[in-house]
Amino acid sequence: MGAQQPKWDQAGQMPSAVDTVTAWRAPQRRPVVVAVHGMEDSWQSWETLTGLLGAEHQVYALDLPWRAGNDYRWRQYGSPAHWLHQGLQAIPEPVDVLLGHSFGANAVLQYLAQCGPAGPAARTAVLAAPFYRPSTLVCDWSLYHQSFAGFRSVMTEGMRTRLGPRAAAMEADLLASMADKLIERIGPMGFLALYDQFVATTELNLSQVPIPALVLAGEHDQGLAGDRAQALAEAMPMADVQLSPEFGHFFHVDHARESYERITAFLRAHLVDADARSHDTATRELLHEPSAATRHTADPTEPLMTTQPQNGHTA
Repeated sequence: MGAQQPKWDQAGQMPSAVDTVTAWRAPQRRPVVVAVHGMEDSWQSWETLTGLLGAEHQVYALDLPWRAGNDYRWRQYGSPAHWLHQGLQAIPEPVDVLLGHSFGANAVLQYLAQCGPAGPAARTAVLAAPFYRPSTLVCDWSLYHQSFAGFRSVMTEGMRTRLGPRAAAMEADLLASMADKLIERIGPMGFLALYDQFVATTELNLSQVPIPALVLAGEHDQGLAGDRAQALAEAMPMADVQLSPEFGHFFHVDHARESYERITAFLRAHLVDADARSHDTATRELLHEPSAATRHTADPTEPLMTTQPQNGHTA
């Protein structure tokens, strides 16, 4: 049996004494993008970029437990990949693109590495400003302290991004004081959540990720500084790693137009290719020829379901 055909919608009617004229709207499914925000950030931080993406895509933004102001108790009930999987269950239609920023990008990275042989519940991924630790980077106290300094820098940059033009008019001492209060409020649990993710990236089996991914970052962003970008590209053959000298950590806000152009160029290329393969698969099904896709029925996220919760702009 072929795939169920999408339904037409009745757009309107014009009745008369003789007959009724009805207008029907053809099904038009746009590619679905699910956006995953960073640590101490908000789903609303995607507004500028998704305002551009929304012209060609159906965009959903997840509100995840590592949102601004959280207490980090969520770490006791599941990994970032687990919580992302939970969020994807709320999306009412098939997902085409996972779009993550910073800590959210690493949640996507972890999800892609752990979702099992059937592959992820998405056709492509876009990782904005992720962080990665090459195996040559020793996990010692020096790295710990360097990472905390980087954490503070990113949190401060995120604060300035949220302030917008107001930040330029504020005294440096005031901004530093605000940053101190922000770090104090986040506390060690917040930093450890990010540090644990960073350290663990070395062990992710990214060579088996089966979908194309676009990685965008600034040339001087510490998350992919030095040889980290090249190490990620080597570890993840399906990834296209692009660095820009213009990008900071929050380039999806500060350089939304260029981000949009890079992302849409990538998606147009890879989703068109995927659509062509999907059409070929559907043709085989109509001819009763089983394909690899129809033979494999395993839950693509089963490995992520082993940890269940007991209750229900920065990194």
